[in-house]
Amino acid sequence: MAELFTPSNVERNFFVDNVPASKRGKTYSISDIYGSKVSSAFVGDSMVQDANFAFLSTTLAKLHQTLYEPKYFVTYAQDVPVDVGGGFVDFVEYYTVDWAGIMNEFRNVVGNNANYIPRVNAGLTQKRVNVYTFEVAYDLRFIELEKMKKLTLQKSIQDIYQNAIVAGWDLFVQKVAYTGINGGTGLFNNDKVYKQTITNTGTTGKGFEGLDDGTVVSLFNGIFETYLLNSNMNIGLLPDTFLVPTFVGKDLSSRFSTLYTSTLREFITKHNLGVDEGDGEVKVTISSRPALDTLGTAGKGRIVAYKKDKSFVRVDMPYPIQHYITLPNIDKMSYTSAFVGQVSEIQLPYNTADTELGVVSYWDFTN
Repeated sequence: MAELFTPSNVERNFFVDNVPASKRGKTYSISDIYGSKVSSAFVGDSMVQDANFAFLSTTLAKLHQTLYEPKYFVTYAQDVPVDVGGGFVDFVEYYTVDWAGIMNEFRNVVGNNANYIPRVNAGLTQKRVNVYTFEVAYDLRFIELEKMKKLTLQKSIQDIYQNAIVAGWDLFVQKVAYTGINGGTGLFNNDKVYKQTITNTGTTGKGFEGLDDGTVVSLFNGIFETYLLNSNMNIGLLPDTFLVPTFVGKDLSSRFSTLYTSTLREFITKHNLGVDEGDGEVKVTISSRPALDTLGTAGKGRIVAYKKDKSFVRVDMPYPIQHYITLPNIDKMSYTSAFVGQVSEIQLPYNTADTELGVVSYWDFTN
């Protein structure tokens, strides 16, 4: 046991005596350098952790302190309003209201001798959606904490683990918001959303490919017209958000006509029936989402149209992801840190059936 290293030996000998000149500038774990000398000093999976947090092989190398962590990106916060707060819950509940008897051109018009005044009535319906609890933890071994003190990094190992946890949480919330989990549904595939088809059987490709610019503009104006006719010209219900398959987004951004000085995508957002009828009140956006590429009645792509407002579309986040507790774990010779968060299913209060137009609507390609 006399040959077992001490921290001072590692610091003194690691960079000079034990690394051939041809291999300097690379990274090695302690076990790579000392071999069997240290095998008896580690138990179980500690060798794996040692490989994860290897020491630099030479002090003569320039060290970039930036850590190049995995890159990820989510879009749910751009598309779905999030209502934060409330603490740990089992469900999210809300009520919808239905009116009856508010106006009848015969019953509500009475003369001077009327002896009956019509009555109005209202019904309340309780709605409930599931809340999902996201739990995750990491173990940080005591020896790792001591080893990491020897490295000068931009972030602590705790921050690195927490970044991974937040990434997992974001991807989880996006899945819940867009398509649902465990048999649930999301914004893109809800069974209470009105569906219509876009007939594109004469196209030369997917989506709008093969249709002329005027036809595409007319299709978008047709969506606005459907809302105006079914809402008695209620500008406040017109969609301002169009989420489209990626091949549609590419097509709209690739078309540039001599009739206007912009792409077809930009033209549609600024020149449409909604903007004209709303006297500029409606601000339209068109964004591509890969999950829509294979959705729709025929699996040929789906456009989702809606007004982005938490009164119409939202998820609740009663308990955003956060560190909950850290405790020592003697069996693993580590600290265990637990994180927890809660998020609800998508809520679409003004969508009641796929045969009735609500604030959210689907427009499915047939080809």
